[in-house]
Formats: sequence, C-alpha cells, structure tokens
Amino acid sequence: MSSVNDQVSSELEKEGVASASTEESVSRDEPEARQEAAPSPEELLAALQNAEREKIELTEALARARADFFNYRKRVDRDRQKERSMIAEEKALDFLPVLDNLDRALSVSPDIDGKSVLQGVAMVRKQFLAVLESMGVEAVPSIGSVFSPEYHEAVVAVATDDPEKNGIVMEEIQSGYRTKERVLRPAKVKVASYTLTAEKG
Repeated sequence: MSSVNDQVSSELEKEGVASASTEESVSRDEPEARQEAAPSPEELLAALQNAEREKIELTEALARARADFFNYRKRVDRDRQKERSMIAEEKALDFLPVLDNLDRALSVSPDIDGKSVLQGVAMVRKQFLAVLESMGVEAVPSIGSVFSPEYHEAVVAVATDDPEKNGIVMEEIQSGYRTKERVLRPAKVKVASYTLTAEKG
C-alpha cells in the first residue's frame, strides 16, 4: 500500500514540475508577444500627426531660407549699385574743374591771340591727364618705342631704309590709355617697316 502511495506522489510531483515549467515558459514568451504586436490605431494616428507637423516645419524653414537668400541678393545688388554710383559721383567731381576750364577757354574774347588760346588748352589737357592719373589711368608709350600689338594698333606702315628702325613707332595718330590691369584703348600709330626696296630707293 505504501508503495502505491509513493508512486502516486511521484507522478503528482512530476506533473507539478512540468506544469510549473510550462507556466514559466509562457510567462517568458508574453513580453515578446507583446513586442511583436502591431501598433494600435491611436499610435498610428499619433505618428502620422507627428510626421505632418515635421513636414510643415520643414516647409516653413525652407520658405524662410529662400526669403532670406532673396533678400540677401537684393541687399548685395543694392549695395553694389550704391558703390558704383558713389564712385561715378567722385570721378565726376574730379572732372568738373576740367570742364570749368574748357568753358573758360571757349568764352575767351576773339581778340586774344591764338597762342594764348593754345596755352590755355594745353593747361586743360595737362589737368585732364592728372585726373586720369589719379584714377590709375596712364597714356600708352608710343613714339620711339617698339611696336607691340598689345598696346598699339598699326594704321600705317612707313617704309624706312634703316634696319634699326624696323618695327619702331614713328608717329602717334591717336593716344592709347591703360591701367595696371588692362589696356583701355590701344594707341593708333604709324610703324616703320624696313624693306630692301626702301633702301635701294
């Protein structure tokens, strides 16, 4: 009788252990099952609303950036135009005395001899060149210098029997001007050209 009771007790103990093990396994799997569960409609709606807010914020930020850039360009253009106007005004003021002297030369009495008029014009020209020099503009060297296509425009070739004068600027028809950076206008010149024909003649 005791043996039967012991056997029953043993079976019950085994069933209890198995049941406890099963419950423990189920309890471990429950969090994973909850994690894998699909989000609720409320969660989806909240995520969608959040995405919409972010989209609106980004759109507004982009619009502000575009407006700022547009205003920046307008400000730069306005400042550049203002700077050009100021430079033009300053240069105009520099030329006004030259214009005044030209007006005086034109208003002289016809009884004054031509030599005095020429002297007055020469003074005005000198003043004009001084203004150009203050702006960084200078005349291109021409007469007596070697012809350079960078600074000179050959209008006439003058035959010469002196080979040492070949390519030398003999006469300036129109003055040329330059700055440190570039040639504003090349000088129109007559250039000596050595030929055997000129030497024989």
